Amino acid sequence: MIRLTIILSILLLVISCEERIDEDIDFAADGLIVVEGLMTNELRRHRVKITRPYASQNETPKPVSDAFVAIVDSDEDVIVLEEDPIGSGEYYTIPVRAVFGKFYLLIIRHRGKEYRAFDTPPGGQFLGDVALDTAVINGSLHYSLEYQESGTVANYVTHDIDWSTTPNCSTQESCEGRVVFYDLKNIDVQEIFAPEKEEFYFPTGSTVIRRKHTVSDRYKEFLRSLLSETEWRGGFFDVTKDDIPTNVEGGAVGFFATVTVDVDTLVIN
Repeated sequence: MIRLTIILSILLLVISCEERIDEDIDFAADGLIVVEGLMTNELRRHRVKITRPYASQNETPKPVSDAFVAIVDSDEDVIVLEEDPIGSGEYYTIPVRAVFGKFYLLIIRHRGKEYRAFDTPPGGQFLGDVALDTAVINGSLHYSLEYQESGTVANYVTHDIDWSTTPNCSTQESCEGRVVFYDLKNIDVQEIFAPEKEEFYFPTGSTVIRRKHTVSDRYKEFLRSLLSETEWRGGFFDVTKDDIPTNVEGGAVGFFATVTVDVDTLVIN
C-alpha cells in the first residue's frame, strides 16, 4: 500500500510538472571524449573504450587512438592499458580482478589533456532462484525469464541463453540470446510505464549463464539516467531529457565503473 501511494504521488507530480524541451545539443564539442570503462572481480582483461561523441544514433563513433591509459589502485599498483587493435580506441588491461574494498583510479592522457575517474567495487550478492514462465510454441514447450527483485543493493543481471546443442536449434536462425534485468532499487514512474518488450522464448535444454552485477551508488545513478534516455523512453510518462551524469573529470562524458559479479549456470529442463 505504501509503494502504491508513492507511485501515485509521483504520477501526480509528473502530470502537473512535466514539460517537453526540444532543443539542439552540440554533440561535437571541441576536445570532448566519451569514456566507457568497466572492471569486475572476474580475472580477465578489462576494457576501456574511448571515442568522440556523435550527433545521430546512426553514426559510428570515432575512436580516440594513441592515448595513455592507466589504472591505479589504492595500493598504488599501476596497470598500463594497451590499445588493441591499434586505432580501435579500445584499451585493455592485463588479466586482473577488481577487489572489494579497494579504490581504482582511471587516468587518461591524450593531446595534452588529462582525464580522471574513480570507483570502488561494492560487496557481492548471491543470485536467487530464476523465475520462469512457459508457453507452447510450434508444439514444443518454451520458457521465458520473469523479472524479480534481487538482493538489497542496486544491480543488474545478464542472462546469456544458448540452445545451439538442442534439437530445437535451426541452422537458419541464431540459437542464442541475451536478456538483461535492472534492479536499481528506485521507484521510477518512467520505468514502471516503460514501453513493453516482446517476450524472449527459448526451448527446453537451453543453458543460461547468469551474471549479477552489483554496482556502486554513483554507477547506479549513471545507469538510471542512461536507461531514462534509452530503454525507458517512449512510454506513457517520459521525463525531460537531461545530461547523463559522469564520474570522469577533465572534460569528458561516460563512466568508469568497478562492479562485483556473481555467476551461475543453469540448464533449463
